[in-house]
Amino acid sequence: MLAVYRTFEKVLDNPTTVLVEGESGTGKDALSQWLHFNGSRKDGPYIKIDFSSLPEELVESELFGFERGAFTGAVSAKLGKLDLAQGGTAVLDEIASVDLSVQAKLLNVVEAKEYYRLGGTKPVELDARIVALSSVPLAQAVERQIFRQDLFFRLNLITIRIPPLCERVSEIFPMAEFLLEQLERKYKIRSKLHPDCRGVFEQYDFPGNIRELRNGLERAIVIMSGAEITPEALPSSWHTSRPAKNAKMPSLEQVERDYITEVLRQTHGKKVKAAKILGISRKTLLEKRKKYGLQ
Repeated sequence: MLAVYRTFEKVLDNPTTVLVEGESGTGKDALSQWLHFNGSRKDGPYIKIDFSSLPEELVESELFGFERGAFTGAVSAKLGKLDLAQGGTAVLDEIASVDLSVQAKLLNVVEAKEYYRLGGTKPVELDARIVALSSVPLAQAVERQIFRQDLFFRLNLITIRIPPLCERVSEIFPMAEFLLEQLERKYKIRSKLHPDCRGVFEQYDFPGNIRELRNGLERAIVIMSGAEITPEALPSSWHTSRPAKNAKMPSLEQVERDYITEVLRQTHGKKVKAAKILGISRKTLLEKRKKYGLQ
Protein backbone atom coordinates (compact mmCIF):
# COMPACT_ATOMS: atom_id res chain seq x y z
CA MET A 1 0.00 0.00 0.00
CA LEU A 2 2.94 2.37 0.55
CA ALA A 3 3.82 1.91 -3.12
CA VAL A 4 0.19 2.73 -4.00
CA TYR A 5 0.25 5.91 -1.92
CA ARG A 6 3.57 7.04 -3.42
CA THR A 7 2.22 6.59 -6.95
CA PHE A 8 -0.93 8.55 -6.11
CA GLU A 9 1.19 11.39 -4.72
CA LYS A 10 3.24 11.53 -7.94
CA VAL A 11 0.16 11.94 -10.15
CA LEU A 12 -1.74 14.19 -7.75
CA ASP A 13 -1.31 17.49 -9.58
CA ASN A 14 -1.13 16.45 -13.22
CA PRO A 15 -3.87 15.45 -15.70
CA THR A 16 -2.58 11.91 -16.23
CA THR A 17 -5.19 9.23 -16.82
CA VAL A 18 -5.15 6.70 -13.96
CA LEU A 19 -6.40 3.11 -14.00
CA VAL A 20 -7.16 1.59 -10.58
CA GLU A 21 -7.74 -2.17 -10.39
CA GLY A 22 -8.74 -4.19 -7.35
CA GLU A 23 -11.36 -6.52 -5.95
CA SER A 24 -14.75 -5.18 -4.96
CA GLY A 25 -14.59 -3.41 -1.60
CA THR A 26 -10.83 -2.72 -1.58
CA GLY A 27 -11.26 1.06 -1.54
CA LYS A 28 -10.99 2.09 -5.20
CA ASP A 29 -13.71 4.72 -4.78
CA ALA A 30 -12.07 6.19 -1.68
CA LEU A 31 -8.70 6.45 -3.41
CA SER A 32 -10.19 8.11 -6.48
CA GLN A 33 -11.83 10.68 -4.19
CA TRP A 34 -8.53 11.24 -2.37
CA LEU A 35 -6.82 11.80 -5.73
CA HIS A 36 -9.42 14.43 -6.66
CA PHE A 37 -9.88 16.28 -3.39
CA ASN A 38 -6.16 16.54 -2.64
CA GLY A 39 -5.10 17.61 -6.13
CA SER A 40 -5.18 20.82 -8.12
CA ARG A 41 -8.72 20.03 -9.37
CA LYS A 42 -10.22 19.78 -5.87
CA ASP A 43 -12.46 22.81 -6.46
CA GLY A 44 -13.90 21.25 -9.61
CA PRO A 45 -16.64 18.60 -9.79
CA TYR A 46 -16.10 14.95 -8.97
CA ILE A 47 -18.38 12.98 -11.30
CA LYS A 48 -18.68 9.21 -11.10
CA ILE A 49 -20.19 7.13 -13.91
CA ASP A 50 -21.05 3.62 -12.68
CA PHE A 51 -21.32 1.55 -15.85
CA SER A 52 -22.40 -1.59 -14.01
CA SER A 53 -25.63 0.06 -12.81
CA LEU A 54 -26.58 1.86 -16.05
CA PRO A 55 -28.94 0.12 -18.52
CA GLU A 56 -27.05 -0.48 -21.77
CA GLU A 57 -29.49 1.62 -23.79
CA LEU A 58 -28.84 4.67 -21.57
CA VAL A 59 -25.05 4.51 -21.27
CA GLU A 60 -24.25 6.77 -24.24
CA SER A 61 -26.82 9.44 -23.44
CA GLU A 62 -25.81 9.52 -19.76
CA LEU A 63 -22.12 9.65 -20.62
CA PHE A 64 -22.05 12.03 -23.60
CA GLY A 65 -25.37 13.87 -23.30
CA PHE A 66 -27.52 14.63 -26.35
CA GLU A 67 -28.77 17.45 -28.53
CA ARG A 68 -32.39 18.34 -29.09
CA GLY A 69 -33.94 15.99 -31.64
CA ALA A 70 -31.16 13.41 -31.34
CA PHE A 71 -33.83 10.70 -30.94
CA THR A 72 -37.55 10.37 -30.37
CA GLY A 73 -38.43 12.11 -27.11
CA ALA A 74 -35.34 14.34 -27.03
CA VAL A 75 -37.35 17.56 -26.88
CA SER A 76 -34.44 19.47 -25.35
CA ALA A 77 -30.69 19.10 -25.07
CA LYS A 78 -29.20 17.40 -22.01
CA LEU A 79 -25.69 17.56 -20.60
CA GLY A 80 -23.91 14.26 -20.04
CA LYS A 81 -21.70 13.15 -17.16
CA LEU A 82 -18.59 14.20 -19.08
CA ASP A 83 -20.04 17.69 -19.49
CA LEU A 84 -20.65 17.86 -15.74
CA ALA A 85 -17.05 16.77 -15.04
CA GLN A 86 -15.49 19.76 -16.84
CA GLY A 87 -12.73 21.26 -14.70
CA GLY A 88 -12.70 18.29 -12.34
CA THR A 89 -12.47 14.50 -12.39
CA ALA A 90 -14.46 11.96 -14.40
CA VAL A 91 -14.47 8.52 -12.75
CA LEU A 92 -15.34 5.64 -15.08
CA ASP A 93 -16.40 2.95 -12.61
CA GLU A 94 -16.49 -0.75 -13.60
CA ILE A 95 -15.24 0.14 -17.06
CA ALA A 96 -14.83 -3.55 -17.95
CA SER A 97 -18.62 -3.87 -18.11
CA VAL A 98 -18.98 -1.26 -20.87
CA ASP A 99 -20.34 -2.50 -24.19
CA LEU A 100 -17.75 -2.77 -26.97
CA SER A 101 -19.57 -0.15 -29.07
CA VAL A 102 -19.25 2.41 -26.26
CA GLN A 103 -15.63 1.41 -25.70
CA ALA A 104 -14.93 2.47 -29.30
CA LYS A 105 -16.26 5.94 -28.53
CA LEU A 106 -14.21 6.13 -25.34
CA LEU A 107 -11.00 5.81 -27.36
CA ASN A 108 -11.18 9.45 -28.42
CA VAL A 109 -12.28 10.55 -24.95
CA VAL A 110 -9.20 9.03 -23.31
CA GLU A 111 -6.63 9.91 -25.97
CA ALA A 112 -7.78 13.19 -27.54
CA LYS A 113 -9.94 14.38 -24.62
CA GLU A 114 -12.92 15.13 -26.85
CA TYR A 115 -16.32 13.59 -27.57
CA TYR A 116 -19.56 14.12 -29.46
CA ARG A 117 -22.96 14.48 -27.85
CA LEU A 118 -25.63 12.23 -29.37
CA GLY A 119 -26.99 14.06 -32.38
CA GLY A 120 -24.15 16.58 -32.24
CA THR A 121 -21.82 17.50 -35.10
CA LYS A 122 -19.16 19.46 -33.22
CA PRO A 123 -16.63 17.85 -30.88
CA VAL A 124 -16.68 18.87 -27.22
CA GLU A 125 -13.29 19.30 -25.58
CA LEU A 126 -12.97 17.51 -22.24
CA ASP A 127 -11.11 19.35 -19.49
CA ALA A 128 -11.14 16.67 -16.81
CA ARG A 129 -8.84 14.05 -15.39
CA ILE A 130 -10.00 10.53 -16.21
CA VAL A 131 -9.82 7.86 -13.51
CA ALA A 132 -10.94 4.37 -14.56
CA LEU A 133 -11.88 1.78 -11.93
CA SER A 134 -12.21 -1.95 -12.51
CA SER A 135 -12.72 -4.95 -10.25
CA VAL A 136 -11.74 -7.14 -13.23
CA PRO A 137 -8.09 -6.95 -14.40
CA LEU A 138 -8.40 -5.32 -17.83
CA ALA A 139 -5.56 -7.41 -19.27
CA GLN A 140 -7.66 -10.51 -18.55
CA ALA A 141 -10.75 -8.84 -20.03
CA VAL A 142 -8.75 -8.20 -23.21
CA GLU A 143 -7.76 -11.87 -23.35
CA ARG A 144 -11.43 -12.87 -23.06
CA GLN A 145 -12.19 -10.43 -25.90
CA ILE A 146 -14.70 -8.44 -23.86
CA PHE A 147 -12.50 -5.35 -23.69
CA ARG A 148 -10.81 -3.52 -26.56
CA GLN A 149 -7.04 -3.86 -26.57
CA ASP A 150 -6.55 -0.37 -28.01
CA LEU A 151 -8.62 1.17 -25.20
CA PHE A 152 -6.67 -0.86 -22.65
CA PHE A 153 -3.40 0.51 -24.04
CA ARG A 154 -4.72 4.07 -23.70
CA LEU A 155 -5.86 3.52 -20.12
CA ASN A 156 -2.78 1.54 -19.10
CA LEU A 157 -0.61 4.63 -18.55
CA ILE A 158 -0.57 4.76 -14.76
CA THR A 159 -2.06 1.50 -13.47
CA ILE A 160 -2.45 0.96 -9.74
CA ARG A 161 -3.45 -2.38 -8.24
CA ILE A 162 -5.14 -2.22 -4.84
CA PRO A 163 -4.31 -5.43 -2.96
CA PRO A 164 -7.16 -7.28 -1.21
CA LEU A 165 -7.46 -6.95 2.54
CA CYS A 166 -6.15 -10.49 3.12
CA GLU A 167 -2.79 -9.30 1.73
CA ARG A 168 -2.74 -6.33 4.13
CA VAL A 169 -3.13 -8.21 7.43
CA SER A 170 -1.15 -5.73 9.53
CA GLU A 171 -3.47 -2.91 8.41
CA ILE A 172 -6.75 -4.54 9.40
CA PHE A 173 -6.87 -3.68 13.11
CA PRO A 174 -5.89 0.01 12.73
CA MET A 175 -8.24 0.26 9.76
CA ALA A 176 -11.02 -1.20 11.90
CA GLU A 177 -10.32 1.43 14.56
CA PHE A 178 -10.55 4.17 11.93
CA LEU A 179 -13.84 2.79 10.58
CA LEU A 180 -15.17 2.52 14.12
CA GLU A 181 -14.50 6.24 14.64
CA GLN A 182 -16.62 7.00 11.56
CA LEU A 183 -19.43 4.77 12.83
CA GLU A 184 -19.30 6.39 16.26
CA ARG A 185 -20.03 9.76 14.64
CA LYS A 186 -22.87 8.22 12.64
CA TYR A 187 -24.55 6.55 15.62
CA LYS A 188 -23.35 9.05 18.27
CA ILE A 189 -22.03 6.14 20.31
CA ARG A 190 -18.64 5.81 21.99
CA SER A 191 -17.09 2.38 21.64
CA LYS A 192 -13.78 0.61 21.26
CA LEU A 193 -12.37 -2.68 20.05
CA HIS A 194 -11.25 -5.35 22.51
CA PRO A 195 -7.60 -6.31 21.82
CA ASP A 196 -8.68 -9.92 21.19
CA CYS A 197 -10.48 -8.75 18.02
CA ARG A 198 -7.08 -8.43 16.38
CA GLY A 199 -6.71 -12.21 16.27
CA VAL A 200 -10.11 -12.59 14.58
CA PHE A 201 -9.21 -10.00 11.95
CA GLU A 202 -5.85 -11.57 11.17
CA GLN A 203 -7.11 -15.11 10.61
CA TYR A 204 -10.11 -14.26 8.38
CA ASP A 205 -9.84 -13.76 4.60
CA PHE A 206 -12.39 -10.91 4.21
CA PRO A 207 -13.61 -11.75 0.67
CA GLY A 208 -15.71 -8.55 0.83
CA ASN A 209 -12.59 -6.57 1.80
CA ILE A 210 -13.00 -3.16 3.50
CA ARG A 211 -16.72 -2.99 2.76
CA GLU A 212 -17.26 -6.28 4.60
CA LEU A 213 -15.10 -5.07 7.51
CA ARG A 214 -17.11 -1.86 7.82
CA ASN A 215 -20.48 -3.64 7.63
CA GLY A 216 -19.44 -6.14 10.28
CA LEU A 217 -18.28 -3.37 12.60
CA GLU A 218 -21.51 -1.45 12.04
CA ARG A 219 -23.49 -4.54 13.02
CA ALA A 220 -21.32 -4.97 16.13
CA ILE A 221 -21.63 -1.35 17.29
CA VAL A 222 -25.43 -1.56 17.02
CA ILE A 223 -25.56 -4.86 18.93
CA MET A 224 -23.19 -3.70 21.69
CA SER A 225 -24.86 -0.25 22.02
CA GLY A 226 -21.64 1.53 22.81
CA ALA A 227 -20.00 -1.10 24.98
CA GLU A 228 -16.58 -2.51 24.15
CA ILE A 229 -16.75 -4.65 21.01
CA THR A 230 -15.57 -8.15 21.82
CA PRO A 231 -14.82 -11.00 19.39
CA GLU A 232 -18.24 -12.50 20.21
CA ALA A 233 -19.97 -9.42 18.76
CA LEU A 234 -18.27 -9.86 15.40
CA PRO A 235 -19.96 -11.87 12.62
CA SER A 236 -19.68 -15.61 13.14
CA SER A 237 -18.21 -16.08 9.66
CA TRP A 238 -15.17 -14.04 10.71
CA HIS A 239 -14.20 -16.74 13.18
CA THR A 240 -13.47 -19.14 10.29
CA SER A 241 -9.73 -19.58 9.86
CA ARG A 242 -7.95 -19.39 6.54
CA PRO A 243 -7.56 -22.85 5.03
CA ALA A 244 -4.23 -24.51 5.73
CA LYS A 245 -1.77 -24.84 2.87
CA ASN A 246 -2.37 -28.58 2.67
CA ALA A 247 -6.15 -28.23 2.85
CA LYS A 248 -8.27 -29.91 0.20
CA MET A 249 -8.50 -27.77 -2.92
CA PRO A 250 -11.98 -26.91 -4.21
CA SER A 251 -13.24 -28.73 -7.28
CA LEU A 252 -13.37 -27.02 -10.68
CA GLU A 253 -17.17 -26.93 -10.41
CA GLN A 254 -16.96 -25.18 -7.03
CA VAL A 255 -14.57 -22.58 -8.42
CA GLU A 256 -16.78 -22.01 -11.46
CA ARG A 257 -19.92 -21.69 -9.35
CA ASP A 258 -18.28 -19.19 -6.99
CA TYR A 259 -16.88 -17.14 -9.86
CA ILE A 260 -20.21 -16.97 -11.69
CA THR A 261 -21.92 -15.98 -8.43
CA GLU A 262 -19.44 -13.13 -7.90
CA VAL A 263 -19.74 -11.84 -11.48
CA LEU A 264 -23.55 -11.86 -11.22
CA ARG A 265 -23.29 -9.95 -7.94
CA GLN A 266 -20.97 -7.32 -9.39
CA THR A 267 -23.19 -6.85 -12.46
CA HIS A 268 -26.30 -6.63 -10.26
CA GLY A 269 -27.76 -9.75 -11.91
CA LYS A 270 -27.54 -8.37 -15.46
CA LYS A 271 -27.20 -11.54 -17.53
CA VAL A 272 -25.87 -9.96 -20.73
CA LYS A 273 -23.08 -8.09 -18.94
CA ALA A 274 -22.24 -11.11 -16.79
CA ALA A 275 -22.01 -13.37 -19.85
CA LYS A 276 -19.64 -10.90 -21.55
CA ILE A 277 -17.35 -10.78 -18.53
CA LEU A 278 -17.40 -14.58 -18.24
CA GLY A 279 -16.69 -14.94 -21.96
CA ILE A 280 -19.69 -17.19 -22.59
CA SER A 281 -23.03 -16.82 -24.35
CA ARG A 282 -26.16 -15.76 -22.48
CA LYS A 283 -27.65 -19.21 -23.20
CA THR A 284 -24.62 -20.94 -21.64
CA LEU A 285 -24.88 -18.67 -18.61
CA LEU A 286 -28.55 -19.57 -18.17
CA GLU A 287 -27.64 -23.27 -18.36
CA LYS A 288 -24.91 -22.89 -15.75
CA ARG A 289 -27.22 -20.89 -13.46
CA LYS A 290 -29.74 -23.71 -13.68
CA LYS A 291 -27.00 -26.32 -13.09
CA TYR A 292 -25.70 -24.57 -9.94
CA GLY A 293 -29.08 -23.35 -8.69
CA LEU A 294 -28.15 -19.66 -9.00
CA GLN A 295 -30.75 -16.91 -9.13
